[in-house]
Amino acid sequence: MASDDCMVLVDGGHAEWARRAARMSLEILSVLPSASIEHIGSTAVPGLPAKPVVDLAVGVSAREVSRSAHQLAQHGFDLEGERSHHAWLSFPVRSARAYVVHVLEFRGEEWTKRVRFRDILLADEMSRERYLAVKQEASARAKDWGEYTRAKASVVSEILQRI
Repeated sequence: MASDDCMVLVDGGHAEWARRAARMSLEILSVLPSASIEHIGSTAVPGLPAKPVVDLAVGVSAREVSRSAHQLAQHGFDLEGERSHHAWLSFPVRSARAYVVHVLEFRGEEWTKRVRFRDILLADEMSRERYLAVKQEASARAKDWGEYTRAKASVVSEILQRI
């Protein structure tokens, strides 16, 4: 899958990604009106090259995570997986992702980690550069989304611990 366009990092798409995030946030709120939504991931960081896939964190109460994910699945999202207090979906489908939506416990551990990581990348150039180097290597070598994500995990942990 490394040759797939979605595994290629694109530079300079932030304004469009922000518009897409805002539009999808409205779609999600039409299904989950009490959710809190944050644009996360590299597409939320101006100047950081990214896969052209917008990541969103959708925060709901812990007891509503699974139900909320299944509601989104009934409205055309592709439910890829679930674990305690976290479900993730693609839109339109996992084989042609334009969005990855993480349904999380609002202000829970995963929510906080993802929002904090985005905020660190926004504020700290050294962290951005370190993360970009790992992303570039991962996008060149990864054969699928799981491998790409695993290749970045250690640098994400390192950055979160350092700051």
